[in-house]
Amino acid sequence: MTTTTTKSNAKDKPKVAFWLQIQSLLNTINHVFILLIGVYVTLLARSLDFQDTAMHMFMTVIGFHVLSAEALMAHYPLNPITNSFTHRNKSRFHGILQLIGGSMALLGGLGKIQSTEVHFTTWHGRFGLFATFMCFASILGGILNYFQPKFAHKIYSPSEIKFRHNLFGLLTFSLGMTTITLGYFTQFFTKYVDADVIPAFALATILVYLMTMIAPVRSLLDKLKYRKKK
Repeated sequence: MTTTTTKSNAKDKPKVAFWLQIQSLLNTINHVFILLIGVYVTLLARSLDFQDTAMHMFMTVIGFHVLSAEALMAHYPLNPITNSFTHRNKSRFHGILQLIGGSMALLGGLGKIQSTEVHFTTWHGRFGLFATFMCFASILGGILNYFQPKFAHKIYSPSEIKFRHNLFGLLTFSLGMTTITLGYFTQFFTKYVDADVIPAFALATILVYLMTMIAPVRSLLDKLKYRKKK
């Protein structure tokens, strides 16, 4: 029995190693896409003096597409940025990036809500409105999850708070990335960016979303299994 198990493990090692290499490659590609879009949006907003919609674009894209995406990958074992961190420091890194990124996205969304410009008649605007409210809720949930105050434990267990934080965080990120993708096809973006390049931006954002979600979805499923056993 032991010999059979050993042989089976030996056969599985190359497959595991190959899958780890694929994940590492995807993670690297993800960081590159995040960096490229972050730099491009910053340069575009700067060229427009960070005025009005340019500031809205900068705040929301950097908040969701860059900082929140990096925060969600903080606990990913193959993330070269955080793989040498302790679990505690990964949580701190995640929390800091989420707080800054979430605040930027929230302020960027609120700035557009307060403007007199008609914005919420488009799908981009509608999704953005939901993303803004979810962002506020997720920031509060993140603070509760990190500090785990005693009054919260009277309502939910610590594991339940973590599960809900994970779930609402993924929903908020999904709304934010959907809004950004739709934003590439708005009148503002098409005015300053070549129409032939816009599909590439949309594809890059979709790929960033899918690759970023690998680790958080795994974590959510693990928490869900634990939740069902209770």
